[in-house]
Amino acid sequence: MSQVIIVNPPNSNTVLDGSVCTVTRPEDHTDWSNFPSLGALTLASALADVPGVTPVYIDGTVVPWPTLLEYIDTHAGDVLAVCASALTATYEAALAILAHAKAVRPAIRTVVGNDHFTALTERCLANHHACVDFGFRGNEVVGPFRDLIADLRLGRVREPSAYPGIAVWADGAVVQAPQRPEPVFTALRHELVDAAFDHTTPYKANFQTRVAPRLRKMLGVDLRAGMPVEIGRGCIKFRRDDACSFCSIQFGGMWKNAVDGPEAAWRLIEHMSRRTYDYLYLTADELPLTFGALLRSMYEQAPPWWTGTPESERPVMVGYARADGLSNPRHAETLRRLGVRQLMVGLDAGSPVSLKAMNKPLSPLKEADPAHRAELMFEHNVRAMRTAREHGLLLKVGFVIGHLGMGPELLADNIASMRRLVDEGKGVIASLDVEVLSPEPGSLDYRYLTEPEAAGAAARRLDLTVAAEPVRREIAARWRHRDVIDREAAMADYVAAVMPGLTLGDLAAARGGLRAYGKAAGIVIGE
Repeated sequence: MSQVIIVNPPNSNTVLDGSVCTVTRPEDHTDWSNFPSLGALTLASALADVPGVTPVYIDGTVVPWPTLLEYIDTHAGDVLAVCASALTATYEAALAILAHAKAVRPAIRTVVGNDHFTALTERCLANHHACVDFGFRGNEVVGPFRDLIADLRLGRVREPSAYPGIAVWADGAVVQAPQRPEPVFTALRHELVDAAFDHTTPYKANFQTRVAPRLRKMLGVDLRAGMPVEIGRGCIKFRRDDACSFCSIQFGGMWKNAVDGPEAAWRLIEHMSRRTYDYLYLTADELPLTFGALLRSMYEQAPPWWTGTPESERPVMVGYARADGLSNPRHAETLRRLGVRQLMVGLDAGSPVSLKAMNKPLSPLKEADPAHRAELMFEHNVRAMRTAREHGLLLKVGFVIGHLGMGPELLADNIASMRRLVDEGKGVIASLDVEVLSPEPGSLDYRYLTEPEAAGAAARRLDLTVAAEPVRREIAARWRHRDVIDREAAMADYVAAVMPGLTLGDLAAARGGLRAYGKAAGIVIGE
């Protein structure tokens, strides 16, 4: 049997030397290493029935870095491929893993994918084709990935067109195959989580330390373990290619994808709950506005096993929502009746110009005043918290500090607005994440960092001020051809390019002050 190692890498700045880590510490995030990596487990599960292949699941956020590399060393003779996910925060660590595999045994094939690779495909392969044999772009790649591994096991590789979504370096250039739609993969093999390493013990320990005590206190429920559940994938903002400015999610060829109806969704939820997972993390980037029809049909067609289970014994579900989706009481009621008890909501604080700069309001299907839509966003935030309180929903709130054209006055205005929302949310906000805006590749803000003309045009449209064009051009030149991104250096340069009068230190101080304000209000911060 040939092993195929599938790795969810750790944050690069926690295992590699030379990266500053002040406002990007992974332990500041409430979901850090609390449950399995759905992406890595999905790909490993898809290989479970490939003849002659043994999939190996490794999560580098809980398996120590030396142990991970040692596993590759020890099993190199049996390893067919090493595959790594790549978000911007984990990309350099992913490259280090693949390069290590090649150094140990050059015949090992290497595969990379996820958002960072999708956003910077050509740069990644041009700069690192010595250690990256294959890459996959977008989300709908499970079938092509399985086909590639099956062919590698047989000692052959077909033309790129045989693997939709693939990208390879050939004859000094990148060759890409168009993506194709595919159904949401649901045949997860949970036994793979602990097949090579005991992941469950640290997952449960983290969950019991970070998540369970908070929900026990606020909901009166005792929870054992959590698991991501994909009944749907997407966000209403993707429909018109209109993502928030800082969003770097690369959704590939489909703006949303979902399981085939309410029965399939309930089967997946039942499967997870039968495996003793009682905290089910619905992965859609936005639920009520994007998947309202699916949620309503799930409620209307709830199966007997669910309706016959006392509410206190049902799994707790959590998910994402926009404030303008949650502010509708009908949406909140549907979510609550489905067993959703907690929602992650990015609250939209600040003046209308700040909200427009972050591209927060929904793009209207018909003509509408964008300034008026931005003014409505703050009202939606307040109504969302009141609606959540009325329906017994807890909120995990996220704030982003910084945007194109922000100066000291707008920063102060935004922080004051965020404090008002914290005051309004006492008793309903279970936890608070506050982040300095990071220009992640794939986002509109990354374009502002690397394309001075785009930043200038947006600033003029919003009547905001950015740094002089020569300054922006000099900064852009530093980043335009990079694929390895020091996130804090990029954040500092982004501030210098588009936030005149501010520094990264100013934003970090504002972040720290808001975190302290939330903590003083009795809200759990970043854990």
